[in-house]
Amino acid sequence: MAPPGGFDSPPDFVKGSALLEGAYEMAVAAHHGPRRRGDTEIGHPVAVARLLNDHEFPEVVVAAALLHDVIEDTDTELPEIEAEFGPEVAELVAEMTEDETIAAYRERKAEHRGRVVGNGSVAAIYAADKLAKVRLLNERGEQPEQERLEHYRRTLVELRAAQPSLPFLSELAEELDRPGWP
Repeated sequence: MAPPGGFDSPPDFVKGSALLEGAYEMAVAAHHGPRRRGDTEIGHPVAVARLLNDHEFPEVVVAAALLHDVIEDTDTELPEIEAEFGPEVAELVAEMTEDETIAAYRERKAEHRGRVVGNGSVAAIYAADKLAKVRLLNERGEQPEQERLEHYRRTLVELRAAQPSLPFLSELAEELDRPGWP
């Protein structure tokens, strides 16, 4: 059975790369298999990875983007990612994983932003992640809750300050400035 979101086979950008094909397969199995927790699917990680691939980021960054939510959203553990894809991909995924011991949303998001904005590759995944999420909301005609919108806007401010050359920042700003959003 194919995962939802029109992904009957791996997206073109992963084909021909053992690393990306493997990361895609693990992500699909994690997001759509018995290890899945809650409402998660492969469409979002693919959108994030596609953005990075389209801007010619290294394969390890694109692979980490495919896997960036598996620790938070599934029963997959970091040692599995390291064993399969090596320490560089595992480190990127670890940095993209929120600290679940911080219960309060604002504090957890602030800690995570502070941890990722100074690391170029992780900041790129983080920026692409936010752009993919905000684009999807806009495509659906939805607005995020105020707290989440504040987080997205704060992310943009912090990324612009720390990583002004990231390719996704102007697009993220445009998406966040859509008419009708508070």
